[in-house]
Amino acid sequence: MSQVESWVVGDLPFFYKCQPSPTNAAQGLPDTLPFELEFEPADGLVRQRWNPEVDQALSAGYLHGSEISGMMEADGIGRQYADDFLAFLQRSEGSFAGKRVLEIGCGTGYLLSRLRELGAEVMGIEPGDHGQDGARRNGVPVVQGFFPHPDVSSKFDVIIAYGVLEHIVAPVQFMQQVAAQLGNGGGAYLAVPDCEPYLLNGDISCLLHEHWSYFTAYTLSRVLRRAGFAAETFNSGFGGSLYGRCRASHHIEPDGGRPDATLFRQFRERAGAVAARMAGVFSDAEGEVGLYVPGRLMNLMSNLDPSVISRLRFFDDNPRLTGQYFPGIPVPIEDFSSLVAHAPSSLLIATRSFHSAIVTKLREAGVSIPTLGWADVFEAEYRA
Repeated sequence: MSQVESWVVGDLPFFYKCQPSPTNAAQGLPDTLPFELEFEPADGLVRQRWNPEVDQALSAGYLHGSEISGMMEADGIGRQYADDFLAFLQRSEGSFAGKRVLEIGCGTGYLLSRLRELGAEVMGIEPGDHGQDGARRNGVPVVQGFFPHPDVSSKFDVIIAYGVLEHIVAPVQFMQQVAAQLGNGGGAYLAVPDCEPYLLNGDISCLLHEHWSYFTAYTLSRVLRRAGFAAETFNSGFGGSLYGRCRASHHIEPDGGRPDATLFRQFRERAGAVAARMAGVFSDAEGEVGLYVPGRLMNLMSNLDPSVISRLRFFDDNPRLTGQYFPGIPVPIEDFSSLVAHAPSSLLIATRSFHSAIVTKLREAGVSIPTLGWADVFEAEYRA
């Protein structure tokens, strides 16, 4: 069995949501925090090494309300995340009529409101104040706190954890607690970011202090099996996630795999070369450089020269981000209409999943500027 290995990545931006100014100071939180990765041999996980300073900042950030992209909502891209996951749930469960559903980390309760329309009896749990605001807006009960919680003590037919497991320090134990609150025959459904493409390509943009674990399909399945579930994993139809479908079982056969640190070592080795390549992309470009989906580039921008940052412009389709800032980066986020009205000299589209849709939208809007894709920066370097 492989041993624990580690990699001190260095200080990275502490991002839990965008702010109206380029700093977390108003919330009493730092703009950067140390980041260290390790390889955990039992499950083969690449994970962030636990750090009390990071843990304390995260606890405060969750209470302020974490809003990392991917949260399901009634409008914009959040609606597309919700539609895709809801379709997965319906394919798996069939009817929700009369079923008791708990969503852990329910955000504003939007998904629960959709399930309630399908006849489910719903309850959510969410630590941030936005959960209570959303509960009033969406008309669903949301307990304010962390799971497990004394006010969430009954059994459920379905438990959902969308974008939650990667935030948990001990994912096996967490899923065991989920199993304890499932009724007989109940099912658990979850979604996590699919980190395998990032790990393969040395792409440190996936590293967030909020995320303790960086799952692949193999490591997600292994964690769920170790927690006592019979589980299947699927690729999402939208947004680059892994979906898990599982039911508690007393007869889990070992998968026979022997996790090793190969992927972890490859990630560490390639990350330096990719960072240098990305810095070259910025420094070689002339005029204003636009970045579409700039959150993907926070980590890579943290060490850029201020003269380069002064030429950057950020664009995102999420209307909640317009006019907001990432911590430590004095560049406001603009919407698509701003790009059309005043296009930058060139554009880096920092997303694999939505690249084609963005290119099509640019063409239809009559915007003709040089574009660079995520694959051009990452996969191209390692195709050989």
